[in-house]
Amino acid sequence: MRFNIRILAIAACALLAPALFASDAEPSQHSVLHFSANLMFWEYVTFGIIFLVLGVKVIPIMLKQLGERQNRIKDALDKADQVRSEAEVLLRKHEEMMRNAHADAKKITDEAVAAAREAAGRIQADAEQAARETRERAQKEVEQLTRKAQAELRDQAVELALLASSRVLQKSLTGDDHRRLAQEAIAASGTMNN
Repeated sequence: MRFNIRILAIAACALLAPALFASDAEPSQHSVLHFSANLMFWEYVTFGIIFLVLGVKVIPIMLKQLGERQNRIKDALDKADQVRSEAEVLLRKHEEMMRNAHADAKKITDEAVAAAREAAGRIQADAEQAARETRERAQKEVEQLTRKAQAELRDQAVELALLASSRVLQKSLTGDDHRRLAQEAIAASGTMNN
């Protein structure tokens, strides 16, 4: 800041000096194209002083600041390139992760679908097996009930036959007679069923 005030003071003196020294000359109404050696001398001196001050003090500082600015810009560009390259690497990693995630999700979905189909097949096979077993049990029960009913019918038929035969004969039969007649009735009913 102190340096800037000195430069401004020198520049102001240099600009005002020709006007001060020109006032010593005769006041006249000269045209713009009129040559005044005194005025020209002080203009050259002022220009030289300003050029010297600028060349010695201001321009090196400006060049230094421009160099620093250029270095900061170069560093910022280098950092931006580095950040961009890191961002590209991260983007590639992210895209790869997304592809892997999609592949994993598809694999999981496919496995779930396959497991569901397999479970459905197992459930259907189990249901068919259970239905078959239930049907077989029912058929066995029906056959058992049929045999039992046939046996009961035979027994009742034997009893009815015995009762009817005892009434027809009007005599009491002995136990051996009953057995023999029952066996004959059973044999006869067995041949009738077949």
